[in-house]
Amino acid sequence: MLVEKTTKNKLPIKEGFRILSFIFAAILVSACSSTINFPNSEVIPAADAKLKVEKNDNNNYELEFEVENMAEPDRLTPARRNYVAWMETEKHGTINIGNLRINRKNSGEIRTVTPYKPIRVFITAEDRQDAVTPSTQVVLNSGEFKVK
Repeated sequence: MLVEKTTKNKLPIKEGFRILSFIFAAILVSACSSTINFPNSEVIPAADAKLKVEKNDNNNYELEFEVENMAEPDRLTPARRNYVAWMETEKHGTINIGNLRINRKNSGEIRTVTPYKPIRVFITAEDRQDAVTPSTQVVLNSGEFKVK
């Protein structure tokens, strides 16, 4: 009787190797990103904000800022027209990264890419969305952080 060799044992090893490779890649990618949860705001206590910062293959920083339970800026005292997101950088000062629009569900988001290393992100209430310098009416502040 002729016994055939089977490769049944090799298939699970190959599959296991693929799974381990995928897990290693996921860990490697997640090691390059940071998630920052903003502390409670004294101005808008119900606001819940988080920021994800990731350095990409081009050595740029991808920022994803999301906020929930955010009051419209015209409900603040004093009332304003816009929320503006600002990024404080390691070497290039403070930069306006965009207007934070709040939708009907009281949430909003900003996604941007920058060559500058961020060390802090904060939101101010402004009369103009194209403000060059931030007002003193800071409504959310990440505090200083380090990007991995």
